Amino acid sequence: MVFSSRHKQALPWPAVVLSALIALVAGGCTATSTTIQPAERGASSSAAPHSSVASSPAQTPSKAMRVAVPTDRGPCISPSQPDNRPTAVVGDTNGLMPARDLVGVAPNCLAARAAAPSLGLLLATARNEGVVLHTEQCYRPLSDQVTVKQRWSAAGHSSCAAPVLTTSSGKPKGTSMHGWGKAADLSDAGGTVRFDSPGYAFLTAQAARFGWNHPAWARPGGSTCPEAWHWEWVGDGGLLQDSPIRAEVVTLLPTWDGLGYSIVTGLGAVLPHGDSTDRGSLASSRLAWLVVGAARTPSGGGYWLVGLDGSVHTFGDAPYFGSTASHPPAQPVVGMASANGAGYWLATADGKVFAYGAARTYGSPAASGLSLARPIVAIAATPDGQGYWLAGSDGKVFAYGDAALLGGMSRRSLKAPVVSVAAAPDGQGYWLAGADGSIHGFGDAPSFGSIPHRIALREPVMAMAATPDGEGYWLVAADGSVFAFGDASLYGVARRARIGLRNKWPQ
Repeated sequence: MVFSSRHKQALPWPAVVLSALIALVAGGCTATSTTIQPAERGASSSAAPHSSVASSPAQTPSKAMRVAVPTDRGPCISPSQPDNRPTAVVGDTNGLMPARDLVGVAPNCLAARAAAPSLGLLLATARNEGVVLHTEQCYRPLSDQVTVKQRWSAAGHSSCAAPVLTTSSGKPKGTSMHGWGKAADLSDAGGTVRFDSPGYAFLTAQAARFGWNHPAWARPGGSTCPEAWHWEWVGDGGLLQDSPIRAEVVTLLPTWDGLGYSIVTGLGAVLPHGDSTDRGSLASSRLAWLVVGAARTPSGGGYWLVGLDGSVHTFGDAPYFGSTASHPPAQPVVGMASANGAGYWLATADGKVFAYGAARTYGSPAASGLSLARPIVAIAATPDGQGYWLAGSDGKVFAYGDAALLGGMSRRSLKAPVVSVAAAPDGQGYWLAGADGSIHGFGDAPSFGSIPHRIALREPVMAMAATPDGEGYWLVAADGSVFAFGDASLYGVARRARIGLRNKWPQ
């Protein structure tokens, strides 16, 4: 249920009710849509308000927040438990999975479709927080399982590799969780992750949030061959069938009248709400790489999706202008922006900008030889398509073309990395959104409220989008929760999308 604006002012919110809602959203095991009034006086709606935000006391907009959370059934029991293990992929054979059931997450990492979005989010979170975290291997074919087993056995440590069984016909049979595409061996700045390395500290603090588990045998003292680098995905509940964890949504696309939006997932599902029209998606297609961004055409009759490798997929009236898929950039693509429908830009984490169609390249941090303290996380175009802003996870903003540089954040002022940038409709301002739902406005972009001090997020905010008149905005989290501020309305949340090509659902 979504409360209208005439109801939200009349709703009493005793502390016990607000506390209950916070617990529900933090646990992620129920669903609700409701309105939360501004935090108490003294609790800032932004981690670091900026003086350039245009808002006078007499014109301060309502800071009420409306929340819609996806439905999950059952008690809240984290699947990230030492004795939990991944489930098999229904219909597949360990180590012999078809390409259609695997998705690219990193240059040397294929993961099962169900596990891929959360692994991509885990890696991006580390990158945005300044932690080096890479994958050494994810999916392990049967032939590699045989090789690994032989190598460890030759070294006198046969118990350090997953068993390779023999079928009645004499053929090898894999048992490694890598063979289901639901395990990842990770490295950090010092090489393979160790128990005393920064990568391990990050993983122990963050991995469970995204459904990634360190099994008992891999923990210190858990076996004769503990592995700090080995982590497994149990986000579907695992063999223990605990509560599932959703970490798959990447962005939200409003319609051009603001009366609806589409929610986009890492597997390319496009879920329409309100007056948003379904123009197709990649949900039932073979997907080479995770989807990381999207943009809508000016007519509202189509949209583009972009993958980590810069591959561009078109739907409806969105024309294809080109992509980097044939020569993927060294660093992942992190987003795209439309040049008034006549072209588009792709931005990479290391500050490169690729222009296609009528979109012009006005510059980039990489082209200027700038050394980035933190990666670029998003790109937003000016209303006339003659310029763009790039935002770094440290809150630094870069302006090119007719985009005006109106300020940015200091990393010291941020409680969470910046994850998104949205332009004000008149081009004279922009907002930065943090992973914790904090909002920072610059130029004539006013603050209509933010999430910190109001509710506990289970999954980080992924993207922000402004309403057509600039009098409100939406935030969307990785679990599909939608948060509406100002004149933005709620139309729905991310539904559980199909993840395979054979009508498979998350196990």
